[in-house]
Amino acid sequence: MKRLLLFAALIAWSGMSGAVVYKWLDAQGKVQYGDRPPNGVHAEVVEGLGAHSPNSAPARAPEPTPKVASRDQPAPDDAAKKAVQDDVAQTRAKECAEAQERYRKLIEGRRLFKTGDNGERQYLSSEEIDTQRVDAKRDIDTICNSAT
Repeated sequence: MKRLLLFAALIAWSGMSGAVVYKWLDAQGKVQYGDRPPNGVHAEVVEGLGAHSPNSAPARAPEPTPKVASRDQPAPDDAAKKAVQDDVAQTRAKECAEAQERYRKLIEGRRLFKTGDNGERQYLSSEEIDTQRVDAKRDIDTICNSAT
């Protein structure tokens, strides 16, 4: 009996570990959590609740910007260019990870849906899913493989 309960608990826990949890602010400014954010709302994935993807790198603290000793001396152009290039590279890596996650969800998802205007689920047809997969793959190719 104990083994059966342990097995059931492990199965339930493994199902929850793969869930993605989103966090967003509603119209009243209250923090909301859910498995799918409303359309048109900036939502971020809550870390630590099964949202870790193998393709994403751990977040790093931003590097401090060099300070100028005097007002008369401008910051070296090379340092400023390097800082801009680092920011662009970090943003590109984040966008690439997001595109890869979207593609992974489209490939691994069983019954994919989009949320309608009234909040109801509208399940996608096979053709719509295939179109979204092609678009997601194209996004990966343009974002992750671009040289600029």
